[in-house]
Amino acid sequence: MKLKSFALPGLMLTLLALATPVRAQFRLFADNIESGNLNQWIGKLGLPHHGQIVTDPLNAANHVLTFTDVNAAGDIFSASPISVDGVPRHFILSFDFLALPIGGVAPSEYGGFAGITTDPDGVLPHYWLAGTYQAAIYVPASVATVLAADGLWHHYDVDFTEVVMANSLTTFQIMLEDWYDRGSIPGDVYFDNVRLTAPLDLEQVVPCAGPRSGGTWRNHGQYVSAVVEVVEGYVESGLLTGREAERVIATTALSGCGRK
Repeated sequence: MKLKSFALPGLMLTLLALATPVRAQFRLFADNIESGNLNQWIGKLGLPHHGQIVTDPLNAANHVLTFTDVNAAGDIFSASPISVDGVPRHFILSFDFLALPIGGVAPSEYGGFAGITTDPDGVLPHYWLAGTYQAAIYVPASVATVLAADGLWHHYDVDFTEVVMANSLTTFQIMLEDWYDRGSIPGDVYFDNVRLTAPLDLEQVVPCAGPRSGGTWRNHGQYVSAVVEVVEGYVESGLLTGREAERVIATTALSGCGRK
């Protein structure tokens, strides 16, 4: 979809309403577990995974992911490798997590873990970003996130940009599991609203000072045109929605970039 096909009235309203920084973000993966299936996920080594959609134990109107068995080195993986080439290097794995004791007895370890991997069929490299047992989260302390096990839903936004950059990752897959160790039992952890996003840093893509090739913008129109060209590519590749693109262009038009 080309930006020129967007409705002009909608864009004009956006121009009038917005004078704040861009808050658009690339959506690289999303599953709210409400589709009735787990088609966006696979197991490892060509085998079935143990993921199962169930009714949210705290909200009968909601559906969530749990596991019928414990596992190690990942259990359920996003089906296709997620390419981050050409995407600004800032990545956030978001999800909701619940650890709920079965029969009212809290286990020694709930076993809920979330991370990324470059090879779902191998043992390494796996990067566990979050889990209920801190000692098994093998990423820098600035990324490692301990998941609460208090019988309540908690939302997490794990910024793992540091892991991607340090290991020069260009593709990876999301992985979840109910870990087998430390007395963990299946069915006591739940995941929901799993998303991988990359906030759009417009300054990184199209600097306000001038083209990345050097020099300065001839005028404000040249700067806006450069942003439009980049954003059109993001829309066509499905990284941004039309509404998000409108917001980016609106903020661009209101900026002082390229003005004398």
